[in-house]
Amino acid sequence: MTRSTTENPQTDLVEVWQASGETNAQIIRSLLESYGIESLIEGESLRLTHGFTINQLGLVRILVRAEDAERARELLTEQVQEDSLED
Repeated sequence: MTRSTTENPQTDLVEVWQASGETNAQIIRSLLESYGIESLIEGESLRLTHGFTINQLGLVRILVRAEDAERARELLTEQVQEDSLED
């Protein structure tokens, strides 16, 4: 997200996804940004050290503006469905 968005306390951010680690979070963030949806990654600081998830340790939250949340969830759900069809 832009600096003004993250510094503006009036911006309502909503969690749309939980990723298992930094790599997955960056992939999800790239997907959202390819559709013009800005996102913010927030999560356990150990994710940067370990890069894996055990019992919620390392989970990374993907946040978007409230007005983008529905579209972001739709895109992510579609992607998961497409991925499962390819397997």
